[in-house]
Amino acid sequence: MVVGTVLRSHAGGYLVHSDELGATLKCAARGRLKKERVSILTGDRVEIDEIDSAAGTAVIAARLPRENLLSRPPIANVDQVIIVQAPHQPEWNPLLCDRYLVHYQLEVPGARPLLCINKRDIASSSDLAALQNIYEPLGYTVVIVSAVTGEGMDRLVSLLSGKVSVLAGPSGVGKSSLINFLDPSLHLKLGVVDEDAGVGKHTTTYSQLYGMCIKPGQGAAGHVAERASWVADTPGFSLAELRHPEPNEVFFEFPELVALYDGCKFSNCLHLVEQGCNVLANLDKIAPTRYESYKTLVTEAQAEAKLRRETSQKVESAVKVVGGRDRGVVVPKLSGRYRAASRKTEKQQLLDRAHAEEDLEGGQADDA
Repeated sequence: MVVGTVLRSHAGGYLVHSDELGATLKCAARGRLKKERVSILTGDRVEIDEIDSAAGTAVIAARLPRENLLSRPPIANVDQVIIVQAPHQPEWNPLLCDRYLVHYQLEVPGARPLLCINKRDIASSSDLAALQNIYEPLGYTVVIVSAVTGEGMDRLVSLLSGKVSVLAGPSGVGKSSLINFLDPSLHLKLGVVDEDAGVGKHTTTYSQLYGMCIKPGQGAAGHVAERASWVADTPGFSLAELRHPEPNEVFFEFPELVALYDGCKFSNCLHLVEQGCNVLANLDKIAPTRYESYKTLVTEAQAEAKLRRETSQKVESAVKVVGGRDRGVVVPKLSGRYRAASRKTEKQQLLDRAHAEEDLEGGQADDA
């Protein structure tokens, strides 16, 4: 068996790179994996066999255990997530940025996402400094770059070197442009921002890992590094697809609020309207846009939790699946009053009745 990394999982086919073979192969999954419903995603480490070097094909025989998994975009075994935003075209949206931060902090616990602000060539220094001053004091690494002029790209390269990185963010912020700058030979398709709507149009339709031999201080492809750098370009996705945490989970994803938590009167304080809340007493220490994002996310999480409570349990208790796992159909359950007893239950009831009658007859005989 040879071990490789899935560079692309799209339309039932896989592109797998093997360092051992020094080649990238087109692969199909073995039928057994499909029957066992083993998902194979971009970034997965897999074992391949039936290798045909001449045709450039192979078969995926097994998927190795994952270190982590992003649900959206679906990519496995990532080292870091770099959230790409733009100050203009599309316009900066603080709530959207904070949504991405919270989403990926929950997706990959212990690995705080990085913030990459692209298009510095069309923003003023004061605007960029204001954004930097919000997030850097909170412990986020902020890198400001331009995929057009190349400003700041050396620092981005140093952050990418030797790691598996995912570029995530809304459409139109320049994720594909950044990868094209790092490796001009890729010629990734670029989109434009809709001037009327002020948002980017989707150009990337699936996630793919691109290998780049880069090392710190060199912003172009073609250099030899100690460990290959892998960068994933991902499609933008809507706000509805971001992860909805529990209301009390949201608070712990805002480090500036956590720092004030010990002074709160109640241990289950949500820091919205509670009396004796230390966060509310120190709002001047928190960036207004960050606290507004926090309130919005908590309110949405409360609504989502309420919806789950009102629907999931009732639906699950009122329906059942019949017809087997593969061809199962969801049908309403009948109440016990109208449900016919199974043959096994009916037989047991008859036996119990017979035993009761025998005991009664035996007791009457003893009395006689």
